Amino acid sequence: MTDTDIERAERLYLAGNSLTACAKLTGFPASSINRALNKRGTPMRPAGRPRSDG
Repeated sequence: MTDTDIERAERLYLAGNSLTACAKLTGFPASSINRALNKRGTPMRPAGRPRSDG
C-alpha cells in the first residue's frame, strides 16, 4: 500500500466504515489495512459488531 492508499483507508475508517468495508472499497485486505493503520497510530475501535439496544 502506498501512503496515498493508507490515507484513503484511514479517512474511510475514521468516517465510520469497518475494516471489512474499507477493504471492499480500497481493494486491499482488511488485515493489511489494520496493520497499516496501527503502524500509523490511528485510533482503532473494538472488534465486532455494534451492540443493539434491544
